[in-house]
Amino acid sequence: MGKFNWKKTAVALTAGLAAFGATGVAVAQGGLTANLALSGTLFKVSMTHLDGEDFALFVDSEQMQEDNTIPVARLKFGHAYASNLCLSASLPDLPMVGEGTLALRANGDQSVEVRNLLVGANDIKGALQLTDANVGIDANQVTPKAAPGTWGLHSSKVSLSADDITTTSIGVEYLSASGVGVTVERGRENACGL
Repeated sequence: MGKFNWKKTAVALTAGLAAFGATGVAVAQGGLTANLALSGTLFKVSMTHLDGEDFALFVDSEQMQEDNTIPVARLKFGHAYASNLCLSASLPDLPMVGEGTLALRANGDQSVEVRNLLVGANDIKGALQLTDANVGIDANQVTPKAAPGTWGLHSSKVSLSADDITTTSIGVEYLSASGVGVTVERGRENACGL
């Protein structure tokens, strides 16, 4: 069995968190392409309100670890504005710290703008309003991200509030945010929705 080097682990973790923080600054200063999948980690997302266009929802699967694939709902937004967005991930084994939570928050009304956002989620709690909705369609007809024949729904407009979304991955072509703050704290008190 190999020897664990705490110093190298701490350096790698610090570099990773610095890169995450730099991403938050880049987002706050104008926008970038972002894909987030935390190596098989479920993370939390919440927002007070989102207004979007070209919304689709379809069923898919997500590879979480080598031997663990779970069913997910994919939520696709062509364009959307979100208010008071929070994204957090539990970090169970931080070197010399133990359990911690990383959180990225963008506070304010319409503090986040996204284009071509795709979210993988396995639990969603909140409220939803759809305009011009089609339910039970072949989702591949409205988004190439869905396999042909996949059950889905589509609406021209969507309005939602999300108290708690458990996500597996987030991919976005363009993201711009203001009021961004990134924190890493011991325990779980830093998580979204608490």
